[in-house]
Amino acid sequence: MKKDAQYFETVIIGTGFSGLLATIRLQKKNCNDFVLLERGSDMGGTWQVNSYPGAEVDIPTGLYSISFIPYKFKKTYAPQSELIAYTNYIIDRFDIRKHTRTNQEVTKLTYDESTHLWHVEVASGERYTARFIIDSSGVLANPKIPDIKGADSFQGAKFHTAQWDHTVPYKGKRVGIIGSGCSAAQVVPAIASHVDRLTVFMGTPEWIIPRSDRTYSATERFIINLPVVRHINRFIIFVSHEVKFIGFRRYPFTLKIRAFIKSLYKKSLKKNLKKYIDDDNLRRYMMPEYELGSRRVIPTNSYLPALSRDNVDVDISGIETITPTGIRTKDGKDIELDIIVYATGFFAYSNMKKMLPFQVYGIGGRNLNTEWEEEAASYKGITISGYPNYFKINGPNTGSGHSSQLCYMEVMVKYAVQAICAIKQDKSIKAIDVKSDVQKAYVTKLKKNLKLTVWQTGGSKSFYRKNMTGEVVGLSPESVVHFIFSRKWVHLRDYHLLK
Repeated sequence: MKKDAQYFETVIIGTGFSGLLATIRLQKKNCNDFVLLERGSDMGGTWQVNSYPGAEVDIPTGLYSISFIPYKFKKTYAPQSELIAYTNYIIDRFDIRKHTRTNQEVTKLTYDESTHLWHVEVASGERYTARFIIDSSGVLANPKIPDIKGADSFQGAKFHTAQWDHTVPYKGKRVGIIGSGCSAAQVVPAIASHVDRLTVFMGTPEWIIPRSDRTYSATERFIINLPVVRHINRFIIFVSHEVKFIGFRRYPFTLKIRAFIKSLYKKSLKKNLKKYIDDDNLRRYMMPEYELGSRRVIPTNSYLPALSRDNVDVDISGIETITPTGIRTKDGKDIELDIIVYATGFFAYSNMKKMLPFQVYGIGGRNLNTEWEEEAASYKGITISGYPNYFKINGPNTGSGHSSQLCYMEVMVKYAVQAICAIKQDKSIKAIDVKSDVQKAYVTKLKKNLKLTVWQTGGSKSFYRKNMTGEVVGLSPESVVHFIFSRKWVHLRDYHLLK
């Protein structure tokens, strides 16, 4: 027997930073008839799930934080423990827990044209109806585990970094790390000194750059959080990251600057590889041939030193098969392991079938999942033609390849709430649906601009791209400044007003 549907004016899906932002913005506009649905047993999004050893943000917390909610972080690059503490601080400060229902895994959204309401179905049987949907389900929510022959035969423990099994001790064990991206670069230094032997099965080489990281004293934390100082510090960090966009976007007038920036990074990596990596073959392998920035750049001071430890081995021959006792490499070595860790990232936009974690049905029974498999089209990465009053936070082409994603989230959430308020202000409007020609024009211009970015033309595989090698569907070709001002106002003339 189906449960009766519960009505809320707004249903927010997900309780990561964007979901929390949506809650706060709605509260500030006195729109208090909402509920947050969280599929997990606790709130927190990415930083609740990613609790593996060494997990931390790769953007300075002076910028990777909500602009109007200061917090006394202890480090330049905050670890997962601090980020989840910050998340809980926000939740408690704005009393968000009372609006949240956990263990609510959304399975389907269906738009009812006769009532202009969305019907929300949840795996556990609960049902909701809502006038507005703010979908803040994250793209870094579906771990990517490679299909490797023999995986089921392994007799030890195996898990993904985003599903780290903290009941499995790794001290004194033989551990294999599959992958060489951001999570691997954090896990390896964190556990290398504790394990008996660590083997890194390296995939695509990454651009690794040094960073300025330090722990703040109590006095520094106090000074940095003084309002004027905090804003100046945030602005400086913002500008320093915004300048990097020059290296990723092919502006004709910045060719020499871009070449200079990339040459500095290349010299830095070559110097550090020579310093820490003795093996000539490995050193050559770890120098990427693809263009800097076409994959996520890894800022770290500890990864290369960890790889140089006596108890750390790096395999670049590839994995032939997983055996009951470990991994057999393509060059014929049998490496015995107690634990296998998949540091292989997320599907994100690389698999369009997994881009949305639930089915979405709009006007006339249209299915967004199927449509996005063909083309991930939206308007400003937030609204989609044919899906009225549905606001997707972190939609197609809204990711950052050079700055803090929270800057983008704040803009998108503010746009969505501004649209909701505009609809509510005119009592005759039931819903808004972006015009198809407006969306088409936006997508056409966006694709044209993407061709001028290193992400589209840099010659590498990446989760930014459809099926890893196709068109870029994850990142925005805009600078943060342009992203902000192009979404500062909601123009109802871009939308069909459904009455």
